[in-house]
Amino acid sequence: MKYKKCISVLVLFLFGINTVLAFDDDEYFQAYSQIISNKPDGEKELMALVSDSDVLSESSSLASVYIALLQSTVNHPTGFEEYKLAPKDHVQDVKRSHPSLYFRHNILLAYNFAIQEQWRLAHSKIDEIIAFANGNDTELYFDAIATKSIFLARMGLIRASLNSSAKILGELPSLTEKRFFGDGAIENMELVIGLNMSYLGENKRALELCSRVETFFITRPLASPHRYYQIALDCQRRSLENLNQPDKAFDTLERYIEYATSIEDWDTYTYGLVLKVEYLYALDKVKEAHKLIEKTESFISSLPTSYDTNTYQISRFKALVEQGDVERANALSAIIADNLSDDYSSPDLHWAQFKSIQSSLFEQLGNKDAAISALRDSKNFYQTLYYQTDDRKELFSDYYESALAERKLQLLEQQHELSQLELANSNRVNLILTAGALTLLGLLVLISYLYAVQRRLKREQETLATVDTLTGVRNRRSLLGVIQLELNEAKAYQNDLSLVLIDLDNFKAINDNYGHECGDNLLKAFCEHVSKSIRKTDTFGRYGGEEFILCLPKTSASEAKKVVNSILNSYRKVRISPDIGAQTFSAGIAQYQKGIETSKLIKQCDDALYVAKRFGRNRVCIFSHDD
Repeated sequence: MKYKKCISVLVLFLFGINTVLAFDDDEYFQAYSQIISNKPDGEKELMALVSDSDVLSESSSLASVYIALLQSTVNHPTGFEEYKLAPKDHVQDVKRSHPSLYFRHNILLAYNFAIQEQWRLAHSKIDEIIAFANGNDTELYFDAIATKSIFLARMGLIRASLNSSAKILGELPSLTEKRFFGDGAIENMELVIGLNMSYLGENKRALELCSRVETFFITRPLASPHRYYQIALDCQRRSLENLNQPDKAFDTLERYIEYATSIEDWDTYTYGLVLKVEYLYALDKVKEAHKLIEKTESFISSLPTSYDTNTYQISRFKALVEQGDVERANALSAIIADNLSDDYSSPDLHWAQFKSIQSSLFEQLGNKDAAISALRDSKNFYQTLYYQTDDRKELFSDYYESALAERKLQLLEQQHELSQLELANSNRVNLILTAGALTLLGLLVLISYLYAVQRRLKREQETLATVDTLTGVRNRRSLLGVIQLELNEAKAYQNDLSLVLIDLDNFKAINDNYGHECGDNLLKAFCEHVSKSIRKTDTFGRYGGEEFILCLPKTSASEAKKVVNSILNSYRKVRISPDIGAQTFSAGIAQYQKGIETSKLIKQCDDALYVAKRFGRNRVCIFSHDD
């Protein structure tokens, strides 16, 4: 969650410095630029400057949109506050007269969808902006791509985020007119990339990038460089910790807390305290951790409830339970439960941690039933997190797989603890320790066995859902799903894409003359041959029977024909039996055109395939409306 906060506030830099493509003689833009140059510290000061402006104080559509863009630069301390938007009728007016301004305002709308975790809407809106800006507005294109990169990181798709940011990082210095790019645009992207790399374990590179960014942002001549400087410190702290340099990591954390104190950023201060407590626990300095909590608990309790203060209170609750201070732990338990019931982003992890500690408290009180119930609740919250992360099919990243595996391990540990407590409860009056130990051992073996079976069944289900069992390539359902994703990508970035429908020639004769087993061997040999002949970015699967589809992103029809002809030439040399001669196939190619649906594109491939069959098979044809 703290990673999400770090990533989300970086969007403010992109919005605050780079706002709208306009002409230098645009009086609205000049008024906007003047207010930006005054560096207002908050909304009150900002709106006073707006009131003093002759043009922005007008009740007009352009003024409304510019004001919304100005408001995006203030009052976002955590990065989870929604942006204020201009009235819808004003936005529609601006769409007709100033499309670049309209789409830049829509970045705020996309970010609001992201705040609400409506990722499909957020990405759809950003893709619309990218499609418009590509070739029309270089600076808007940069902002939209950077925002998409941040969205992907917020979802845990770290490698996808890096791929997105890589599209623009090399082009940024080549921009000649930077009306809205202030100093720091490149450093900001380096910070995003460095933060991503620290989570992927590429710590040396992350440390290099974030150290350079820290030096830049601490001296940056803007009103509020604090967030970027703090994120750079946190990135370095994590990288040093991963590089097994705990002393340097701890010193960096101390600087982080000291800086947060100097600017009175209490959310970040609280986050730093929680990290410090965790460091002390890791170093077995439990008494020092407890002292730090006692020293700061009065101040933290006076702050408004937030994700960070709740994290702190859970750490404090853990300390009280460890100290055996049952009375104070009970009182704090009620406060935490009340705070967690409030609506804020993704509370399940907090509930899981809280219920686990609460179980220990109940055990100290001798209430075994309540302890078991609380531990079961904790397991269920971890289970909820597991299901929340387990439904991404095509978009898994290495980071997300790793996080999911860690949560599965936590869940198994929780099940183990629950089993132990249930066993202890059932044997409360049973003094035969040997029998109890044997029962526990058997239960652990059973849990391990059931877990292994569950994992095997899940893998088999996933395989059956996506893979053709005979050939090992994608099945029809999975194939069509990936093709739709590739078409969306081609539409968003205006890339070429070609689809190829392949039909094995005279396949029925093979089955009739040599048997179905021979036909199956031919299908498997064909799929193995094609899979070895295509790129990793291409998609190949069985469409049905002896028909297959090959999807070639970023490939024109003429280029696709060369690829398929090469596959056909080498396929003629494949032999599955000395009795069976050279085999061939026919193929129809159709190139993606803007607005075409998947079914229509496949129909065009089928039409081209029909032409190839009609002219004698063993050939590749491109779809033409004249055929």
